[in-house]
Amino acid sequence: MNFSIITFGCKVNQCESDNIRFSMIKNGYELSENIQNSDIIIINSCTVTAESDRKLRQTINRIKKTNPSGIIVLTGCMPQAFPEKAKKLLGIDIVIGNSEKHEMVSVLKNYLRNKVKIFEINNINNVFKFEKATFDSRLQRSRAFLKIEDGCDRFCSYCIIPYARGRVRSKNLEEIKKDIFNLSANGYKEIVLVGINLFSYGKDINSDICEAVKVVAENPDIKRIRLGSLEPDLVSDEIIEKLSCEKKLCSQFHLSLQSGSDKILKSMRRRYTSEEYLKLIKKLRDEFPDATFTTDLMVGFPGETENDFEKSLEIIEKTEFLKVHVFPYSRRPGTLADKYLGQISKNVKTERVKKAIEFSEKISKMVLSKFIGKTLDVLFETKDENGFYEGYTSNYIYVKVKSDKDLIGNIERVELLKIDKNFCIGMLH
Repeated sequence: MNFSIITFGCKVNQCESDNIRFSMIKNGYELSENIQNSDIIIINSCTVTAESDRKLRQTINRIKKTNPSGIIVLTGCMPQAFPEKAKKLLGIDIVIGNSEKHEMVSVLKNYLRNKVKIFEINNINNVFKFEKATFDSRLQRSRAFLKIEDGCDRFCSYCIIPYARGRVRSKNLEEIKKDIFNLSANGYKEIVLVGINLFSYGKDINSDICEAVKVVAENPDIKRIRLGSLEPDLVSDEIIEKLSCEKKLCSQFHLSLQSGSDKILKSMRRRYTSEEYLKLIKKLRDEFPDATFTTDLMVGFPGETENDFEKSLEIIEKTEFLKVHVFPYSRRPGTLADKYLGQISKNVKTERVKKAIEFSEKISKMVLSKFIGKTLDVLFETKDENGFYEGYTSNYIYVKVKSDKDLIGNIERVELLKIDKNFCIGMLH
């Protein structure tokens, strides 16, 4: 039988889909890129916003129309957080939660044997250990995402994820070491460490993110280590000092901002102020030359005034972000913010999103302009339809280069010549 996987949401979900894919192939299933002709369609869902749920419903309806005989499996954060809603979705053959997705093969065998609908969602708060999952890859790529942490204990007022992911759980260092060996053996040169709340890594196993980075760095074939999304209040001076000693660590940091207004940050139950955020940026810039920063910005949170929104734009300008992921606040039943007064209209949110994106893109071009004329190392990952090799610098500048030799998988010295849209055109040095 063949199968397809559709993945929504974050890098953690993508990592988990890779694990499912590997497990399925290992057990004799054939991967198909054509959903219309797949015997099994696995949907790994996200539920971080109402828009995520809408896209999920659209996808299910499309699959049912184009492949009515296909076995549809729904897993991920949507059914875990909202099991009653998942139960009402029509045409789904198997519904399993986040703690069951790693048993995909055995769940499918059970279904194929009995042909009875399966609905299995256990309480994620009763899961205290990182899942047993073998990660491998038979594809020659450049950059790999490795999940080392799951769960979140923070309960921001707008976020449903702690209910979908449970408490903090960490992959032990020996397992990380094994994964890195497999990835390096398959040609990967850069490892991106990801988690639901990455800097909470180790709190359950008497370790920390610095030890995880050290284990990855010990592998001589891994040339770069990049960190996923970071919570600003968890990045201590001690951690910065330790990480600055690791030469393989990429000088790009994704520090989740959410808002530049202290009033809104407090209402969101974030654990830092705008001033503390800016101080952290300065500390990281002092320790990591040529560091760049990316972030998430939520606009239209309940009670956000025009002045609050302008404060977010001020932080974007002061920080000089390379990239800002801007998105509107989305009400989530079961969260505190869903009951807040002062809900913002859709029109206002749409206008603020547009304004924030335009402003952040202007800042991004200014950041890129500072690197024109510099020569930086680029890890090449793909080749586009126009014959340009594409890759990223250590500080996450997207670069395109023309070359007669195959550059995929190579780290090359590149002089950055000019800006084109959201990337730089370069020349091999």
